[in-house]
Amino acid sequence: MRLSKRIYALANNVIDGHSIADIGTDHGYVPMLLMKEGRSPHVIMSDISEGSLAKARETFAACRLEDKVNESDFRVGDGLQTIEAGEVDELIIAGLGGHTIKSILADDEEKSKSFSRLVLQPRKHSGTLRYYLYTHGWDVENEILAEEGKFACEIITAVPCADKFRKAPYSEDDIRWKYPEGIVKADPALALNRIRWKLGSLEEQESNLNSDPKDHRDILEKIRADHCYLRKLEEKAVNALKTF
Repeated sequence: MRLSKRIYALANNVIDGHSIADIGTDHGYVPMLLMKEGRSPHVIMSDISEGSLAKARETFAACRLEDKVNESDFRVGDGLQTIEAGEVDELIIAGLGGHTIKSILADDEEKSKSFSRLVLQPRKHSGTLRYYLYTHGWDVENEILAEEGKFACEIITAVPCADKFRKAPYSEDDIRWKYPEGIVKADPALALNRIRWKLGSLEEQESNLNSDPKDHRDILEKIRADHCYLRKLEEKAVNALKTF
């Protein structure tokens, strides 16, 4: 079975010996890998429908790991409804949008905080997710980038902090939530590609607005500020690559 770098990166972010629940497990590749390598003593796979969960059952059967799990480890339901508070050490929520992951966590914040770690991989809107984590009492412990096809997927590991709620240092739409300095440390080469793609997008947007007769001063001001920040981040990524 050929697994992507994203799957391996998600599994490698789990602490050895920790139990996990994979919310929206789909094919169940991450739990399968953790069981196959003997890195997790207990995995729970949860998905929205029996049809979706059937793919995880097939994965475990194909890998001859049926004896490693029980029927109760495959659960049909929405979000965190399928697991009890504190039932596992870590939650994995991967391959969903940032807004959806935020909603799952926010739906029962007390339950969300009963797990020692979150391993999150938003497909999009990672800035919204980081903002939510910061303002609702989570510290980002680690960030990495992992390739899957032509995409560089963000994997965010978060742990509960002492503060239940915190005031954000900048607004939710600030580009620093989407492109934090930590992504350069995660993987300078992949980060550089992401940064340069965004720079090109901003430059195209600025050009289009400048050719429009309407007044777009406020939008242009933000675009230029974002561009300036990303140029500095680009320089850090380039310098980081020079040290390799």
